[in-house]
Amino acid sequence: MFTVPNELIDKWYQRDPDAFVETLLKEVRERHPTYTQTDNMLRDSIRVGIERARSNGLETDAQLSDFVMIMFEIAPNFDQQKDIRRQLDDASIPVAERWERLFTSDFDAAWAEADAPSFFDVNAWYTKPPKDLSEIETPTEWDWAEWLATYRIQEQTPPWEPVRDPNSEEILHALRDIRARLESSKT
Repeated sequence: MFTVPNELIDKWYQRDPDAFVETLLKEVRERHPTYTQTDNMLRDSIRVGIERARSNGLETDAQLSDFVMIMFEIAPNFDQQKDIRRQLDDASIPVAERWERLFTSDFDAAWAEADAPSFFDVNAWYTKPPKDLSEIETPTEWDWAEWLATYRIQEQTPPWEPVRDPNSEEILHALRDIRARLESSKT
């Protein structure tokens, strides 16, 4: 009988890094449908998150995924909150146990501090923070149209059904609507 070792199962999705990023992108879009960043911007943020998770000793698909989602939910620099940082750095405890302990009530105050707007550091989304805003990719018209089409679909989809991706005709329709709105605002 063939048995798959646990370490392979724990890192199953990471075998294809691009597909892993796409899976996380879809989850980010589902949890945060109002994000205006382009998919490429979010992919870059997810890649940074995966590297941050690994730099904290996390290795499994679940750990990396959870770390990235927490970056989006709480703050991209949540791992720098002093109590969370101390826990992640505690080499006397196995990494998996350190990570799990963060989700006990002992860390409620730490999570509240990490979730405070004053704690948020946008530079944590970058491997090398941009010198100025011109280095940050801005959404194209197509990106905005894709977002608008997705939003429209989401608004029409019952909560119990999955939201489908827009087709090219829906995106083109949204693009025409955006252009028409921009033209009407000029007059």
